[in-house]
Amino acid sequence: MDEDEMARGLDHLMEQNETDLPFLASYGAEMDGVGIDVDALFLGVESFLSSRRVEFEKNDDCITYHSTCISKHEEGLLIEIEHEHLPLVHSDLDRVGFFQGTLHGDKSKLSVILQMWGGEHRRFLERLVEHCA
Repeated sequence: MDEDEMARGLDHLMEQNETDLPFLASYGAEMDGVGIDVDALFLGVESFLSSRRVEFEKNDDCITYHSTCISKHEEGLLIEIEHEHLPLVHSDLDRVGFFQGTLHGDKSKLSVILQMWGGEHRRFLERLVEHCA
């Protein structure tokens, strides 16, 4: 089995065993940065990008590729992108695990703080990776 098949197999396994229940967040604590493991999120995003064979540069606090910068922030991971016609709408940034999302009117610039990692967040980054490649 080559690395591509292994990566797809792992993603498939994760999707099969994932239950996305965003409504439960309303019963929990507010996502205000408290209890968020920024280092674990950073490693998760790095692993995700590596599994997609995205060429990126990284230092201790920031991952950059194409027109994207993902940096550690006190409340999660700050994702900033400048690229034409981003495949998003404002409601994409108003979901559980996304904080302070802004999308410019012409869809050329995005800023959002990622506070959790799950299927929805992975698909969000996947769409952006495919679009900006």
